[in-house]
Amino acid sequence: MVTSSIRDRRRAFTLIELLVVIAIIAVLIALLLPAVQQAREAARRTQCKNNVKQIGLALHNYHDSLSRLPAAVIFRGGANQNRPSNNGDALFNNGNLGPTFLVSILPYIDQAPLFNLLDLNNPMSAAGNNSTVRTANIPGYICPSDPNAGTKLNRWINGAAWARGDYAAALGSQHFNVDTQWSSDSNSSKGAMGWGSGARMADFTDGTSNTVMVWEVLAGPADTDSRGTWAMGRYGSTAVGGCDNQGDCYGINEKGLDGEDIFGAVRQAGQISAHQGADYQACPRSKHVGGVHALMGDGACRFISENLDYNVHRALNSISGGETVGEF
Repeated sequence: MVTSSIRDRRRAFTLIELLVVIAIIAVLIALLLPAVQQAREAARRTQCKNNVKQIGLALHNYHDSLSRLPAAVIFRGGANQNRPSNNGDALFNNGNLGPTFLVSILPYIDQAPLFNLLDLNNPMSAAGNNSTVRTANIPGYICPSDPNAGTKLNRWINGAAWARGDYAAALGSQHFNVDTQWSSDSNSSKGAMGWGSGARMADFTDGTSNTVMVWEVLAGPADTDSRGTWAMGRYGSTAVGGCDNQGDCYGINEKGLDGEDIFGAVRQAGQISAHQGADYQACPRSKHVGGVHALMGDGACRFISENLDYNVHRALNSISGGETVGEF
């Protein structure tokens, strides 16, 4: 009996052995979690890339139908467009802002029923049908890596909040005043889409593979920050430009506190920048490590480094600047 009892005790784990096993399991879990997170981000990044490609197909189909790309935002007024200006005019009080390019391509991404609700006799900020359109979360406009995409902008509300996403038109290779129309921009600095109009493929004299049509952006980190608002025609919402070492905005994923000029935008030190009293410039942004996705004029999706040279960045934004882009 004594011998059997001793044998049974030897078969059990000692406290030290149990602690060692627990420690080994903890180390394995610690090693596994980053790998799981990386795999999830890789899947999210792939989905984001696919979204960009689908937007590219929609833009080319739109061009095939109408012989021109859509405007970054359509102006409903005449020569004096009364855009939200550098003194921070409230968009809610502005009646001249019509559909953005992401609204215009809805029929080409299997969202024709939503597009058919659009009331072109009223601005996007109006109540009624336009309220229904602008509040819709469109899966193809949302990058799954952005935790704020798909949330609503609770500002300038007239009927319903604005849905937010992650893609914006490239305006061109310089600062563009908010009251300057694409048709009056200089040919050397025009982007693929601008205020009031868009380009024809024949206008891409720099080559469609050397020109960005759409950049990735981030939705604002607060429900009052208009960035990423896909149906709202303003900087940071559905348009980017003037952020390639011009002024105080130094490029992709700009982190300076005053880099972007977007009225009412939220600032977070080291994460996202904004000068809160103006609409004047906005940069490409993403939650992906090291850069952002960009849609080229030929429909290809490229991942572009946040360390991109300023001159190359500027050249990629123009459709007819005559620059030599080279490798990027």
